[in-house]
Amino acid sequence: MARFPTEVERTVTARVPLPRTYEYLWNVPASSRCIPGLASCTPLGGYTYRFLYQEWSAGPLNMRVQYTATYAGNGVDEICFESTGARGDNTEVSGLIRLQPSGMEATRIMLRQLIAPDTPIPRLLQTLIRSFIEREAAEGVQAYLTNIKRALEDVVHA
Repeated sequence: MARFPTEVERTVTARVPLPRTYEYLWNVPASSRCIPGLASCTPLGGYTYRFLYQEWSAGPLNMRVQYTATYAGNGVDEICFESTGARGDNTEVSGLIRLQPSGMEATRIMLRQLIAPDTPIPRLLQTLIRSFIEREAAEGVQAYLTNIKRALEDVVHA
């Protein structure tokens, strides 16, 4: 197995007050519905959740990402998460969500995430696959933030 640690940082602004944004993101099972390709988010207690993604393939690579992460928040504007290395996990993840007010009724949402999946690929293909994994990680974070923005704004402006 080859591991490709990939760090991504993206930002989006939602037309929703910061306290409402924090409340939504702290509800991990609800906000996880915005994660592209996620099959399930299972609460395990103690702010720990198991994430299982749908299987996907690209050329010679077939994967089903699974990780377990513990969340911690300050109750105001910051949420961090870290993988626990639970049995059956094949991906390490850590990240930070930071919220900042943007005007009176909007919130800037910044997500920085490090993801390192175990990929079942031969050594000869690792260089070719690295750029694919980096692109997928960046697109996944951006899609997640776009989905969060949409979910928040749909509720507030409905």
